[in-house]
Amino acid sequence: MKIRITKNHVDALCVLIGVLGMGSLYFQVLRMPLMAAMLIASILLLTRAHHPKISAQNVRLTLLLTAALLLTSFVNPQNGIHINDIVIWLCNIGYVLVLQSCIGYRTYMRLYTKVMLAEAAISLISFVIGDLLSLPLPLLHYEVSSVNGFYLTPYFTLGWLNIPVFHRNAGMFNEPGSHQIFLNFALLFLMSDETRMGMSKKKYCWAIALLIVTILSTLSTTGFICLGVVLLTVAFRKKGGKMARSIKMAAFVGLILLFVIESVTGVVERKIVGRNSGGSFYTRWNDTFSGFEIGLESPIAGQGVFSERKAEILLEHRVQNISNGFAAFVMDTGLILPAVWLWLTYRGIRTKFAKARLLYVLGVFLLYFLCINTEGVFLNILFLGLLGKWQPDAEDTPDLPANARSQKKRRWRCTVPPEKLRLTFNTQPEDAAQEQTGETGGEES
Repeated sequence: MKIRITKNHVDALCVLIGVLGMGSLYFQVLRMPLMAAMLIASILLLTRAHHPKISAQNVRLTLLLTAALLLTSFVNPQNGIHINDIVIWLCNIGYVLVLQSCIGYRTYMRLYTKVMLAEAAISLISFVIGDLLSLPLPLLHYEVSSVNGFYLTPYFTLGWLNIPVFHRNAGMFNEPGSHQIFLNFALLFLMSDETRMGMSKKKYCWAIALLIVTILSTLSTTGFICLGVVLLTVAFRKKGGKMARSIKMAAFVGLILLFVIESVTGVVERKIVGRNSGGSFYTRWNDTFSGFEIGLESPIAGQGVFSERKAEILLEHRVQNISNGFAAFVMDTGLILPAVWLWLTYRGIRTKFAKARLLYVLGVFLLYFLCINTEGVFLNILFLGLLGKWQPDAEDTPDLPANARSQKKRRWRCTVPPEKLRLTFNTQPEDAAQEQTGETGGEES
């Protein structure tokens, strides 16, 4: 029995590798060289399977962004240059560039959502077994600088050295706050697909419920807020149609469920009330202002994206780490490049969801902005995909043979009214016709 590997298999595998590179504790954080090799392998596999023609527009955009990031480090030679960071950036942007040239964005949304559905199911099972039931599992302890993880190798993150157990579902990511970002985008993609991603109605409802429950299990304040944004955004997706009404109803039911769970758990309320007690809210608030404060010291080029002295610069400002991804990017690049980047991202979202309402587009951008302001995911693969142009999907490409046939039928269609059509028959014998022709010819001659 031969196993035939098709382009669809290659696409699914490469999207899975991309998800691992978005924030997996085992691969993206603790195994960076392995992750870079996996991304390079994905590029080679996609090239071998599709033989893509890379868009000149995407190439120009990639080169300009790479040059801008490198320039921020070159104008700050006193901070040094971290070569590993450059390699990681080139792997990430190269992966996105090739992936955009091979598949459409709708195809990517479906593959990404299916990967995250599997991740959500595994994370819930691991969370119940390893955290809620406290059953013995083969845990591996890592002590790598500030990342000290107790987690189920190589998948489920249980906690850090200073927090032995999260009691929150972090999945394969380094913490629950990162986990909720990718779950919320999967939920957005799932509820925005008018074809239910090929699922039956029952399976589709179970998939939505699985993602919502997994997001709630993270007990992330930002996760709850982003979930509300996703549900409100989907409600403004499109009016009319039985499918659209069903999704809107599911969105409103989800909002009611979210309100009830927040009333019981008080996740958001406790975070806001404890903003002055030195908790997570205070830390993120302080990180945000510190990042902008450092960025304002050098508003044109910042401190350099690939700087080696980031930790020292933060300590000089009495900050250990900046969890706010956008504030960290402002610190690294100044004020001009982040503004341009946000504009490019908004334009990319508007292009990819061109058929949607403006409120929907603004909702997607708000979700993106909330995510980059809570975790260090500004240059994440998921968000790099919002830039640039993807291949057109099959449903967006007109059926050229059918179109040609319709044009041909239209070209040969008779425009004379039927009542004016008259059929005439020659009833004369053949010899008589020849005689008549001869007589006529003689007269003419």
